Amino acid sequence: MLLVPLTLLVLLEPNLAAVHVNLTEGCQIIHPPRDGGIRYRGLTPEEVRSVRFLPFDYEIEYVCRPDREILGPKVRKCQRDGTWTAMGQPSRCLRTCPRLQLSLENGVAVARAMERVPVEGTWAEFSCNPGFRLLGSPRSNCTKTGRWSTPKPVCELRRPFSGPPPPIQPHLASGL
Repeated sequence: MLLVPLTLLVLLEPNLAAVHVNLTEGCQIIHPPRDGGIRYRGLTPEEVRSVRFLPFDYEIEYVCRPDREILGPKVRKCQRDGTWTAMGQPSRCLRTCPRLQLSLENGVAVARAMERVPVEGTWAEFSCNPGFRLLGSPRSNCTKTGRWSTPKPVCELRRPFSGPPPPIQPHLASGL
C-alpha cells in the first residue's frame, strides 16, 4: 500500500523525470478515442509524454472535441491487475445533432439508440396527437455530419372534409 502513494509522488515530481521510464507497475498509457483526448489528473503534458505506466487506482477521463459526445465509459481506472476498467466497452467521440429536432408541437418525437444527447446513430420517430396529421418524414437519423437526415416534420390540424358538394340527382331536382 505504501508503494502506491510513493509511485504517485514519483510521477508528479518534475525533477525525477528519469524515474518515470523505469516504472513498470500499474497500467500502460492508453490511446484516446478518435476526435478526443484524455485528461490526466495531476500530470503536466511533459510528464504524460515521459510516463509509460500510471499507478494503480489512477483515473483518466476522456474528453471530446466540441460538438461531440463520449459514448461508452467516460472515466477509466487503473486496476490492481494492471488493466483499465471496462476495456471491453469502447469509448468513442461521436458528433451530436441538435436536440431541437426531438420536440414536436402537437405531437411526439421518440428518440431511439440515444444515451444523454442525440449522437450519430440516434434516430427519432415522429407522430402527431389525435386531430393532427404529420407533414414530413415520420423518421429521421442523426448522421456522421451532425445533421438530421430529414427536416423536422410538422403536425397540422386536420380539417373536416371541405371538398365540392355532392352532385344533385336529376330525378330529385325535378321533383319526381
